[in-house]
Amino acid sequence: MSNNKDEAIERSIMQTLYFSMSFLTPFIFLPFFNKRALKATGIVKNFKNSEKRILEVSKKHLSGTAKEMVDGIKKTAKELSMKDKNIEKDFENILNRFSDKEELRQKLIKAHEKVFRNDYLTTTAMWGMTPWICTETTERRTHRKGFSAGYKLKDDDIDEKEYQNSKKKKFAATVVLSVIPALVFPKLIMKGIKSGKLKKHAELFNYTNAMFMSKTIYAMMWLSDYPNTIIQSRDKNERKDRAIRNGALLAMFFGGDFILNNVFGRISDKFFKTKIMNGSLLKPFKDIEKLEGKTLKKSKRAVIIIYWTSMLANCMLLGFGLPAILNRMLRKNIQKENIQKQNNLHYINNKNMPEIFQKFST
Repeated sequence: MSNNKDEAIERSIMQTLYFSMSFLTPFIFLPFFNKRALKATGIVKNFKNSEKRILEVSKKHLSGTAKEMVDGIKKTAKELSMKDKNIEKDFENILNRFSDKEELRQKLIKAHEKVFRNDYLTTTAMWGMTPWICTETTERRTHRKGFSAGYKLKDDDIDEKEYQNSKKKKFAATVVLSVIPALVFPKLIMKGIKSGKLKKHAELFNYTNAMFMSKTIYAMMWLSDYPNTIIQSRDKNERKDRAIRNGALLAMFFGGDFILNNVFGRISDKFFKTKIMNGSLLKPFKDIEKLEGKTLKKSKRAVIIIYWTSMLANCMLLGFGLPAILNRMLRKNIQKENIQKQNNLHYINNKNMPEIFQKFST
């Protein structure tokens, strides 16, 4: 769906970097961040056993009393013991290490804050640098400036001095937008969990297996990255493209699949007599494993079909529908710019003509 090969190459590099930084780097960074945080707070002494998995205890167990934390640790250990036989003993060692359980609660909150901050900082920094890497690569490879999607549609008309000064300001803005939220948000959230103010919502900020950020954390980081990508745009056409493209991606990722699943689920319940949906708006989907017989079998099959239908619909909308609209917008905008440029040039030339020839210039 790219407008030319240069845009295609640039988008390929960008998406490869985004994918790697979002889904592959946690396997490298999070174990490192976890170990450093647990070591710095003195919670874990032996990193060869399962003590290091203490960060898998949900944050909701830390947003209350010390007793609630202890009960939460024991409950988590029991749940994890199905796959890790020694984990209950290893978690018990941590509990025995702290006679003052409130001290342990405070240290665990501190450890979570360190991990959260470091992950936030590295992720937003990597996301922030990705567009810079891609656009700089395109600029050096093609020796052209401006939005790569418009390379075949218009000539370069960029003021070099203004362009370079603008790049410096934009890079400074990228640093600010990457660093400041990473230093502020984790501290505020963990302070809310520590005080109990976020007790009902603490689970939203968990890391699955102490490694993969929740959708809520992902949204926070993305909201930091969204203005970053717009600020870094090379011209007004790219700014508009990124604002719409990334805004649509944000909306579909955090709401589109939810809406589509709701619609398809209700259609399935009404016409195919499945039992997928609840009446609740916040928790619209039933736990279908509690169903029995033909209803269970039918509902399971429907859920699988709905999942893939929603996935394909999202892919088609974001992968083909949205780019088609944006490409059309770009061509129209550049066409208007070219006409305006020709009119301005005609006006200047006409103005500089001797008066006797001006009336024949049209």
